[in-house]
Amino acid sequence: MIEQTILALLPQLIEGDRFIVIADNCTDNTVSICQTHSVEVIERHDLHQAGKGFALDYGVQHLNKSVDVPQTLVVLDADCEFEQGSLDKLVNQSQIQNSVIQSLYLMKSPIGASIKTRVAEFAWLVKNKIRPTGLAKMKIGCHLQGSGMAFPWRLFTKVSFASGSIVEDLELGLKLASIDEQAKFYPHAVVNSYFPESSSGTESQRTRWEHGHISAMSILPHMMLTALVKGRVNVFLLALDAAIPPTVLWIFIVVLTNFLTLILLLLGLPTASYISLTLLLVLVGAIAISWLFNGRSIIKLKDVFGILAYVFSKFSIYKKFFTARQKEWVRTERDDKYEQ
Repeated sequence: MIEQTILALLPQLIEGDRFIVIADNCTDNTVSICQTHSVEVIERHDLHQAGKGFALDYGVQHLNKSVDVPQTLVVLDADCEFEQGSLDKLVNQSQIQNSVIQSLYLMKSPIGASIKTRVAEFAWLVKNKIRPTGLAKMKIGCHLQGSGMAFPWRLFTKVSFASGSIVEDLELGLKLASIDEQAKFYPHAVVNSYFPESSSGTESQRTRWEHGHISAMSILPHMMLTALVKGRVNVFLLALDAAIPPTVLWIFIVVLTNFLTLILLLLGLPTASYISLTLLLVLVGAIAISWLFNGRSIIKLKDVFGILAYVFSKFSIYKKFFTARQKEWVRTERDDKYEQ
């Protein structure tokens, strides 16, 4: 997909911009494609420190050797495209606010995609658009989403991309928040990507995201406690938002809690059951409202049985978290028609 990404990005560059592709542990013809289009490309080969975080850090170190370092560094995944004019908007906002800016990053379903992929698209919309919009209205900041991110160069004396974590963007965002440099959400700059069509690619991608998210939750209690002790309410609330499990797992937990508290109800202790039921209704209501205003073009009412199949398919991912947890970065398999 790299050629498609290059051709979409080149027209959005202006004089003085520098466009660098990091060919990280590549065994294909990424380098030759970049050279064909006169795009600067640097190669990195290190299987012991694999992952996007290490690749990005390699790019930062490469830029550090330059006579003129950039004022703003923008990160774009190679399977993503900025909508027209979005790169300029993103950079301008970062420079005006002297802050990390996260664009609206959407994953979309290919034409004719299965209900599983469309449900994943809706869940992504909730996570990357609806929730960040709410956080922004409460002046809390937002989480980094991995692509379409703009960083003031000054920050790289404080933080590093270098990480083998499979959710390096989430962890970096929390690190920035802890030093009062939390990212800000800017939905007027939009980045689009597409879910892979192959079932193996989709499964690998979802497993990486969800296992990484669940694993990252282990660092949050200490962060929230520290934020409360220091009176930093915004950091506490951002970490609290990060502690929300993936949507389907969240529903599993709330439903299970209702079953457990039902036992207390039968024993004459109704309060916990009433609270659990209320939380379930609020959660289902929030999802329904999100679908009503944002998801009807993605999921139709007739898809209800397909949604149930998607929900049950998640059991295998959560089972693997305990039996074969994914801890290392695995590049998502793309379909043949996207390969160059």
